[in-house]
Amino acid sequence: MAFLTALFDLNGTTTRKQALRVFLLVLVGFGVLFIVQAQAPAYDRLVYPPLGLILVWWTATVVRRLHEAGHSGAWAVLLAVPLLGLFVSLAALLLRSDRPYNNSHAGLRAAGTVVQVLLVIFWLSRSIWVPYWSDSEAMKPTLMAGDYQIVRYADADSLSRGDVVVFRHPVTGTTVVSRLIALPGDRVKMQHGAPVLNGVALPTQEEGLLREAFHPQGPAGVMPRCSNTVVGLGGVCELAIRREALPDGRSYLVGNVEDGAFADETEEMVVPPGRLFFLGDNRDSATDSRFAQGAGGLGFVPAENVIGRVSRVLFSTSAAQVWTVWNWRVDRIFGAVE
Repeated sequence: MAFLTALFDLNGTTTRKQALRVFLLVLVGFGVLFIVQAQAPAYDRLVYPPLGLILVWWTATVVRRLHEAGHSGAWAVLLAVPLLGLFVSLAALLLRSDRPYNNSHAGLRAAGTVVQVLLVIFWLSRSIWVPYWSDSEAMKPTLMAGDYQIVRYADADSLSRGDVVVFRHPVTGTTVVSRLIALPGDRVKMQHGAPVLNGVALPTQEEGLLREAFHPQGPAGVMPRCSNTVVGLGGVCELAIRREALPDGRSYLVGNVEDGAFADETEEMVVPPGRLFFLGDNRDSATDSRFAQGAGGLGFVPAENVIGRVSRVLFSTSAAQVWTVWNWRVDRIFGAVE
């Protein structure tokens, strides 16, 4: 009961010594997370819920610490601002006690408690999903640079051909998103820019053009590649779109910058046991399983590197700065992923 009070009571006070204990626990929690991510990244999903509860506890502690210093607990909202939240945390530890304080407004107190409850639910749910921020155009048009996605944790055995999957790069260990095309034992090659799976060429159908402004996109500021050759900054960039269908009838859109591009034709490969074959939807702008790991590609990806399946785009912006509302792709928010 005392722990629940510490999580949700936004009307008390906390001394500097008590706040320091919680802050040290926050530091320990992040330390454990960094160690797990470095040594056993597949288990970081187990660390997020308890770390989240500690962060919620710290938020309530900062509110009560502000009360202790005679200030409004509403200032604790600054904890959500990147980098600034760290300074707010340090300031909360250094504030001088100036009690007694005036009781906060009942409505604000209730609103704060609701927010705390929602944060607890959010962090507990992190055991079943993970966010992923696309920073390249390798999966265009399915995923755009600047798409913030919800990834449901999944193991390789539960995946199907055509799933959009987030996994750890087999060489660099960085997080990558791509589409699963071939499973262990499958024979696969590229012919005229389309996969040939177990001797059957995947049928494609022209779906028109994707048109967008030619300018830096997403958090990494990548420049799009265009089918209409040279485009000036701010001009209209076109990407030819095709619909590709798997043998089971599942289909999805793929991009094609040019015909006859490098890796549009490959020799047939057999996917080894315990490995997976991935392709980017924007074929001419993706370095995927068509390319050997020694050449900077994915090669065959170990099944244990799988993190999860992309289910939905939560948010999308064409700019590097999230706060530029005019660059939000409103039509992609909460959009399902084929």
